[in-house]
Amino acid sequence: MSKRTTSSKGSSGTNRAKFPRGKLQDQVLDQLSKGLMVGALIPGQVMSLRKLASSLGTSPMPVRGALSQLVAAGALEELPNRSVRVPRLSRRRLTELFQVREVIEGMAARAAGGFVTPDLIKRLEKINGDLIEAIAKRDILTCLATNQKFHFTLYQAGQTEVLMPLIESLWLQCGPTMYFSLLSPSMPWDASAHTEILAALRAGKANLVQRALARDVRTTARNLLNGASDRRLSGPLTAPQMDAYF
Repeated sequence: MSKRTTSSKGSSGTNRAKFPRGKLQDQVLDQLSKGLMVGALIPGQVMSLRKLASSLGTSPMPVRGALSQLVAAGALEELPNRSVRVPRLSRRRLTELFQVREVIEGMAARAAGGFVTPDLIKRLEKINGDLIEAIAKRDILTCLATNQKFHFTLYQAGQTEVLMPLIESLWLQCGPTMYFSLLSPSMPWDASAHTEILAALRAGKANLVQRALARDVRTTARNLLNGASDRRLSGPLTAPQMDAYF
């Protein structure tokens, strides 16, 4: 799994032209942030400055700057040898992140319920269809990326000015753990909560949109923590004890 570096979007020096002069660090930061939020980077993964620069088609300097920003934001951690890695979280911290997600993202989902359009419904239906297909194929990385796209498309529809930066910060921190939420054999992923969200949007019931979103977040947290309770799947977490969340 460590081979799934930020890789995701660029793979050779031919990408260099995609980074406008003076904006290299912002472009690198955007790529790394996306990798963290969709779970393309996993807890414990060490970030190689040289490999990142090569895959993104840039020099090490903007990569170093972007990594420093993500360390300052709590999305990455600096090690004693000055290398940088994706942190493993304590169950207490991860539990708190999901509790805050439930509140903040629930507010954003409810706000989206006030801006429902046929186009929004159509886009969300298409994204959810892609997610269901990826689940059927057990294509975990596509599941993660498509799930993030569904959530952010919904939240952005709410046109809130304060909530989106908070949501992005939360996903930067918990996104890398999401891979493990798909590994709980007792609670496999499905898209039923998304189906409820879509039904609530069609009915114009903002409170039901919020309720379905909350169920989705809590189910993901449960799957993740249940999966991590298996020693083989303990990769995202640091502490052996299970915190009360449910």
